[in-house]
Amino acid sequence: MKIVSYAGQQLVTTDDVADSLVTLAAAIASEGESDAVEIPIVLNGRQDAADLVVGVGNDLLVGPHDSDDPEPDFSAHAARLRAHRLYPARDAAEDADGDDGDWHLDVDLDLDGSGVARA
Repeated sequence: MKIVSYAGQQLVTTDDVADSLVTLAAAIASEGESDAVEIPIVLNGRQDAADLVVGVGNDLLVGPHDSDDPEPDFSAHAARLRAHRLYPARDAAEDADGDDGDWHLDVDLDLDGSGVARA
C-alpha cells in the first residue's frame, strides 16, 4: 500500500495504482496539460474513490504505507490509468519479458567482424 499526498490530503491506495498515477501525472505534465482522474482508495478500512486533477501545477507525493489489512484488488483501476492516451507506451520487448526498461546495455556484438584484429 502507498500514501498519495494531494492537496493537503493523504489518500491510501495500492502500489499499482499509486505507481501508475505518478507515471501518468508526469506524462500529462510533460505535455503541458492537466486532466481529472479517479483513483480507488481505502478510507477507514473500506474501499472508496477520489477524484484528482493531475498534470501541470498539481503536485503529488507518493510514499509507502504500512497496513495490516489485506491489499484490495485495484488492478482494473490501475489498468484504466495506464490506458490513458498520454500514459507512456511500453515497447514489445518490455511487455514480453516484464523488463521495466530502466537500464541500457551498450555492447558491440561485432556481428560484422569489423572489430577482429587482422595479421
